[in-house]
Amino acid sequence: MTRSSLSEFHNIRRSMQKRLAFYMITLALILAAALMAGLFFFNQLKSPREELVTSLNFRMEAFASDMASLWRNVAVMGIHLSEDMTAIVEEQTPDLSAANWDPDTAERLQGAMLDSLCQYVRQADCSGAFVMLNASLSGDDFRSGLFLQRGNSARMSSDLLLYRGMAGAGRQNHVMPHRKWAQEFRLSDFPGLAEHLNTASAPIDRDCRTTALLTLPGTSERAILLTVPMLGANGTVYGLCGFSINQTYFSAHHIQPSGMSSLACVLSDGADGLDASQSLVTYPADGFCFVPEERLTEKSIREELTAYSGTESSFVGLSQPFLAAVGDPEPHTLTVLFPRRTYHGILLKSVLEIGGLLLLLLFFGVVCCLYYTRRYLRPVMRDIELLKEEDCGGAQMTFDELRPVSAKLRFHEQTITDLETEKRGIQQRADLFRSQNEQLRSEKQDLQGQVENMQSQVEDTQVQLDDSLMEIRRLAYLGKKELDSKDYENFLAGYARLSSKELEICDALARGLSARQCAELIGSAPSTIDTYRKRIYEKTKIHKIRHLQLCYALMQMEREQTKQE
Repeated sequence: MTRSSLSEFHNIRRSMQKRLAFYMITLALILAAALMAGLFFFNQLKSPREELVTSLNFRMEAFASDMASLWRNVAVMGIHLSEDMTAIVEEQTPDLSAANWDPDTAERLQGAMLDSLCQYVRQADCSGAFVMLNASLSGDDFRSGLFLQRGNSARMSSDLLLYRGMAGAGRQNHVMPHRKWAQEFRLSDFPGLAEHLNTASAPIDRDCRTTALLTLPGTSERAILLTVPMLGANGTVYGLCGFSINQTYFSAHHIQPSGMSSLACVLSDGADGLDASQSLVTYPADGFCFVPEERLTEKSIREELTAYSGTESSFVGLSQPFLAAVGDPEPHTLTVLFPRRTYHGILLKSVLEIGGLLLLLLFFGVVCCLYYTRRYLRPVMRDIELLKEEDCGGAQMTFDELRPVSAKLRFHEQTITDLETEKRGIQQRADLFRSQNEQLRSEKQDLQGQVENMQSQVEDTQVQLDDSLMEIRRLAYLGKKELDSKDYENFLAGYARLSSKELEICDALARGLSARQCAELIGSAPSTIDTYRKRIYEKTKIHKIRHLQLCYALMQMEREQTKQE
């Protein structure tokens, strides 16, 4: 690169506009990267309840699909079983009532049915199969028939056990009796079978039913039976047949795919609340969620979720009705749930992740602010400070575009300084005029007050003068009667010799003022007034204030009469 190219590149870098554009593009790229990172985390941290609802809905769909396939296949196999068992009954005995109270007939009929029933158990997705005939060897509460069960949850050909039926028929087909074997069905031990037997009708594919969850007599194993009526061509009800699905087989063969380890999938009766003791429960392949055998109360919470609460455990999940068989009077309920502590843990994790995202964005914002403050704002402020100084001391400005602004800034600063000085002068003169105006207004108010006081004093003085004239006239009238002419002449002679101060005090005393009032009027001490009063008494030859007032009043009246003449 040539020297001129380097110079041009240097000028470009020192260009304020281009540097600003460069920094803004860099800032935009950083913010875009931060936004992309935030969006990535946001997609991972969307509402945890929505994620849970989506996940549980997916599990529910898989569970419902599995259950629909299970009971549909079992119902189809049950219809085939009903047709085959009906054909065997009609082939073996023209009249089923002949099997009543006849063990040989019942054993022959069961022996003919047992081999086919074993094949159905091995082929169907079930834990056992049964045939209950509308005949009895023991009484009205009993029914003859067969009930085969798997010895364990595995689908093996040699693990069938005879739970109900004739032991001889089992030995003929190499089927061992169950440890809780009984010869016949007791209707009271199998709720729902007697009612279905009495109400069975064609077509049989519309009359398939499931029983409520029951505990098989003599065992602790819970199971649901699917029952299909056995109807002859003439409508005769030969009995019921079907399949059973117990808890062991259900949990082993209907494991649910799930990314959640603590999950339980429950098939329960349609009663209010969730009762694990009346339900079939299965779990994920690598997980387990203990559901206590008690009735859990249900309560709706946010985002379509339901809370299930027991005495010691609580869960969160979803429920939906499920019709296992066409003839069921009420649907069962499918439920997927997991522990509530796991639910709270997921919410807490979401809050922490969102907090981390906010801290990350805050960190990016702070770093960007610090970077651009250092790289751009501080150089701008430094150049502005250099513009204010007349002597830069050889310092180079970062942005040369600001240099032509220096003269204008100084001119404007000088103009602003002059204007501010003029403004302060005008403000001071205005304050002075305002102060003088307020002072004149205050003096005017004082003068008005003084005038009003003087007017009041004049009015008071006039009143006092009027009163004094009245008093003088009265005293003059009395003086003519009481005074001796010689005393009055002595008074006139002494009054003429009084000084101006003594005259002022004599006039005040004659008007009736006390020594203290005279002192306030003249502005002297009371002792001074007493001294002047003694001098007045000596010069006028009068020693009582009463005589002084009478003489003074008589003198004033004579002067007024003289003026009037």
